[in-house]
Amino acid sequence: MENKKTHSCPFKHEECTRECALYIDPDELNEVVKNKLASVGVIDRGKGICAFKNLSLCVNRILYEELI
Repeated sequence: MENKKTHSCPFKHEECTRECALYIDPDELNEVVKNKLASVGVIDRGKGICAFKNLSLCVNRILYEELI
């Protein structure tokens, strides 16, 4: 899932980095959680994700599973 695009913060419109309070650093995640999220394509093992984007992906997954 190596995505070369930089993701921008919805508030500052800058690159989402570790300095942002909403940034989920993969180093802070449990190894099992990190591997499960990476296996379904939510997060890269070496790159973090914005908490809002993660929440959106989770809700979309719930909606998808409920409708099928």
